[in-house]
Amino acid sequence: MANKAADQKKVKTSPGDLESSIFQHRLSTKEIIFLPGFEEEAGYAPLPLRNVTVGWEAPFDIFIKIRKKGETTPQFILGCARGEVFRKEWHGKLLKLQIPCVYISLKDMDRLMQYLQYNLELLLADQSKSALEKSLRVCDATHLWTLNFFTSEIARTGNQVKLALKFLDTLLEVVQSDRQNNLHLMEIRRHSFRLYTHCLNVCLLGLAFTSYLNWPREDIRGFGLGALIHDIGLVRTPLTILEKKGRLSNEEMATVKLHPLNGFKMLQSFLHVRWEALKMVGQHHENGNGSGYPQGLKIHEIHPWSRILRILDSYEAMTAARPWRPALEPKEALWIMRTDWEKSKLFDQNYLKAFMIFLTGR
Repeated sequence: MANKAADQKKVKTSPGDLESSIFQHRLSTKEIIFLPGFEEEAGYAPLPLRNVTVGWEAPFDIFIKIRKKGETTPQFILGCARGEVFRKEWHGKLLKLQIPCVYISLKDMDRLMQYLQYNLELLLADQSKSALEKSLRVCDATHLWTLNFFTSEIARTGNQVKLALKFLDTLLEVVQSDRQNNLHLMEIRRHSFRLYTHCLNVCLLGLAFTSYLNWPREDIRGFGLGALIHDIGLVRTPLTILEKKGRLSNEEMATVKLHPLNGFKMLQSFLHVRWEALKMVGQHHENGNGSGYPQGLKIHEIHPWSRILRILDSYEAMTAARPWRPALEPKEALWIMRTDWEKSKLFDQNYLKAFMIFLTGR
């Protein structure tokens, strides 16, 4: 992604300066940007506040994102420097101001992932924590992993894939410990329009649905990874196309249609990505009637995992808000998908029926 750091101001302050502004309420809540969005273009990643451990030394710089009155561009103010203890009173102040996220530099993503992994090990061993709280934290870590994998070419390594599988293992433990936890996962959806956010949402749907189908654990795990990275080929598509609000031209659409093949080529050398998952990446836009891309396959030629992903991908896309349209209600999305099958046979009939029963309970 293009780095727009030049358009953003990184203002470093001493702890004393910060106390006299953020932590002594000199800035009003109207001057705080609450919701994260598009920070990676400025070189930052949002870190939900629940993942910052009070009383621990921060292994990376922690920033606060603000926007002063009359200004259109945000500033990232250094709040807690690397090696400094994140204090309880700072945490309390951020909660009081209803600030859900702090920010870290994308350059510190490796340190952040190690920090999150260690924190998760402690959290999962804590019997006093609820399944929902554990799910939230694992989703946070998986979301940040996906952001890193999509935005940093040097992060696309075998070790990073193994780390993703660890996060998916943890999510599976939460899902399979209680059927009610499937509903928890359905509720934990990120509400921003980014590729990696969409992929995480599809992954969560996939883990819950394949668990409902009583698949073997290793298959659920492999499917979850395929869903998590299924759109990786789109990182080679210009942002001007991905974020265009109007209708794409024929040339632009042709560029978009290259992403399944690009993604397949990018991932085919990864030992920990199963062949079935690679099929998901390459075939998730194929339609049962042969009208899809990139190969125009018919239903019997499409791998079963890809047929399921086609359903999950469509449902998530329709029920998530986009800059150019609001989200559809789940029932409306399912009705459209059923109609599409009846008219054009786009989806696998059996998996679509099972998915509708999974979502509606009937």
